[in-house]
Amino acid sequence: MADDRRRVPPGGRPSRQSSQNAREERPFDLWLNRQLHAMYDDIAHEPLPPDVVDLIEADGRRAAAEKTAQTPETSDPPMTAEPSGSDKS
Repeated sequence: MADDRRRVPPGGRPSRQSSQNAREERPFDLWLNRQLHAMYDDIAHEPLPPDVVDLIEADGRRAAAEKTAQTPETSDPPMTAEPSGSDKS
């Protein structure tokens, strides 16, 4: 759908022509929206085939496993710095 926000010209105010175009465009946007919903709402509400659901779930498990593998382990004790006077080389 079209973006309802319009660009403002460098002068800071929208021109009279752009506001007129916005009024003319709006009915078309409404008509197009209604037509697309009439054509595709039934299809969009159909359930996904089981093999597609399996693919989505497998990808989610893989992404979760990758995220878990990338996060640092919290069971490791924090590293402490050596006292500054211990280096006598």
